[in-house]
Amino acid sequence: MRLKIGQRAPEFAAQDLAGRAVALRQYAGRKVLLTFHRAAVCPLCNVRTWHLINRYPMYRRAGLEVVAFFESSPQVAHEYLDRLNTPFPVVADLAHRVYDQYGLETSLLGVLQAPFTRRAVYREAAQRNIGARFVRNILGMDGRFGLMPAEFIIGEDGRILAAHYGHDAGDFLLFSEIDYYVMAGRLA
Repeated sequence: MRLKIGQRAPEFAAQDLAGRAVALRQYAGRKVLLTFHRAAVCPLCNVRTWHLINRYPMYRRAGLEVVAFFESSPQVAHEYLDRLNTPFPVVADLAHRVYDQYGLETSLLGVLQAPFTRRAVYREAAQRNIGARFVRNILGMDGRFGLMPAEFIIGEDGRILAAHYGHDAGDFLLFSEIDYYVMAGRLA
């Protein structure tokens, strides 16, 4: 079931790829962007993570933390994500424990649309050599093929300020929307 703005964000406790404990309660009194990706082979998700890494210093200075989830095993996640050197926690959740709490959805149509509607992002992934190429992206996926991404901005009080459920495999919150919450002080 989809989560709604104003609702208390579901608590979670997990371990990130570096072996550190990550729990929503650690961010009490702070704002956090929870970003849920498809499997670690997904080029669209790798490009999104690359852009988040580059924006993270600005977001952190403005008081926004980031936690990223990938629906992959730790082994596959390390294979694709270690090269990105993420400065924020990355959690591999192949068992869908946190994904299910946040109501992530699947759509075969959404996956099939992405190669046509997100061509520029696929090209960017190839240029940056991140994510898997087309065949490996399909055959090497260890998560659910039809999983759609989602993102949530959680306020200092633990309530959801923004909830975005992707309509296709590369549909995330617009950076302008995140920037609006961050720069306008809307996260307080």
